[in-house]
Amino acid sequence: MNIKYTYTQEKKFLVGHLDDFPEYPTQGENREDLENGLREIYAWIKDGTLEGREHKGVLKIAG
Repeated sequence: MNIKYTYTQEKKFLVGHLDDFPEYPTQGENREDLENGLREIYAWIKDGTLEGREHKGVLKIAG
């Protein structure tokens, strides 16, 4: 299974979140560390430790 995530470089750390669950950010010193944190968050959501609140929408921009 593949799950998309988004991350940015913040000084010494990478900060990221699962795209379907942006309310649960995590950080890591490198990409491997960040991905391990994201896997942990995903496991917590799936086992009910964290409540997943999926946000999806469409933003209309006047053109």
